Amino acid sequence: MQKLIIIFLGTIILMAGCDFIEKINPFTESIDTLAIYRQRQDSIRRAELLLRQQEAERRDLARADTLRILPEEAAGQTVMERYHLIVGAFRTQSYARDYHERIINLGHESRILLSDNDFHLVTIKSLNDYRNAINELRAVRDQGEHEVWLYISD
Repeated sequence: MQKLIIIFLGTIILMAGCDFIEKINPFTESIDTLAIYRQRQDSIRRAELLLRQQEAERRDLARADTLRILPEEAAGQTVMERYHLIVGAFRTQSYARDYHERIINLGHESRILLSDNDFHLVTIKSLNDYRNAINELRAVRDQGEHEVWLYISD
C-alpha cells in the first residue's frame, strides 16, 4: 500500500508540470495577459487624450484672453496692420505685459500679439506697407536701442 501511495504522489508531482494537466486543472486561474495589457494601454491612451484636451483648452483660454487685450490696446484702429516690428517674444503672458509696459514707457506704440505658435509678441510699431516696415526696421536697428525683427501676420 505504501508503494502505491508513493507511486500515486510521484505521478501527481510529475504531472503538475505538464501543460495538459495545467489546462484542464480546475484549481488554477487562467489569466489573459494580453487582455490585461490591452486594457492598460487603452487607459493610458485615454489619460493622454484627456491631458491633450486640457492643454488645448488652456491654450484656447490663454489665446482668448490675449485677444481680448488687443482691442483695448488698439482702440480706435479699424484696420489691423500686417507688418509688425517685434522687440520681444515670450511664452508667458505676464512677461510679455511687463516688457510691453517697458516699451510704452520708452515712448513707443507697443501692442501684444499672439502668434500661431502661442508666443506673445511685443511690437514696437505696426504698419500696413512693406516698404515702410522695412525702412522702420532699418531705422530702429540703426538706433541700436532694441533688437528688432519683422513679423508678417496673415
